[in-house]
Amino acid sequence: MEYFAGMFDADGWVSLVPDGHFVIGLEKSNEKIIQMFQDKFGGRIHKKKKRNGRKQTYVWNISTIKETSINFIDSVSAFTQVKTKQLQELKEYLHLSRDLRRENRKLYAADIANFKKPTFYTKEQIKVPTNIIPDDSFFKWLAGFMDGDGNFTVFEYQNGPKRTFDSWIGAFNTFGEPIIYIKERLDGSISQYKGINYPIWKWVCNQKTSEFVCTSLEPYLIMRKQQCSLVNEYLKIHNTKIKGVDYSDNVVAKVRDIIKQIKFHNSL
Repeated sequence: MEYFAGMFDADGWVSLVPDGHFVIGLEKSNEKIIQMFQDKFGGRIHKKKKRNGRKQTYVWNISTIKETSINFIDSVSAFTQVKTKQLQELKEYLHLSRDLRRENRKLYAADIANFKKPTFYTKEQIKVPTNIIPDDSFFKWLAGFMDGDGNFTVFEYQNGPKRTFDSWIGAFNTFGEPIIYIKERLDGSISQYKGINYPIWKWVCNQKTSEFVCTSLEPYLIMRKQQCSLVNEYLKIHNTKIKGVDYSDNVVAKVRDIIKQIKFHNSL
């Protein structure tokens, strides 16, 4: 269930409008993920009209059946880090009588809309210490979150007169809560960059922790499983490198092939 919560934290939404119409939904280009949500929680799937130059996406949603919605909320809200308040507010609304729902729609709609606005954090507030031992439940949630808002990559860059390689594992979100949740359990750096409407927080895994993170996440990942495995393959090569000694031509070719494969899987 944690995987579904992590994915929903990254790419799901909750809405309630003043006329009483509500929607719990998720949109992905990966049809398998969308089908998993329907198989587990019911609801409907539709194929979105493809826009020029963009991937085909699929939408799963629950919008009319009260019992199905409450079941989804009860199942995932214990594990969500971003959408908990929105889901609980909708559940409270759905438990009201028809007359009370009609009377309080605008209030609940406004509350849910407010919960969609990220909490303000200073850089000092969000840079928490890493002092919690991560468990399987955390890694299942993180796999879902990384499949939505994460990245695994290896890249080549110019280092003075030489070409060299490095890896990058990171997660990002406009909400600070999931970034804090990760940083408390996995060492790494936190930074902020400008988003469209809100700043975006980013956690980047510490290089020394990267192999552990890949090994722990890979069994639970779906969309980024291959990218994670390829980064882990690179890290094993990197960990055998002797300082001051260049990679052999065979190793360079192998790492460049890893980079090429990651780019291919990211394009799917």
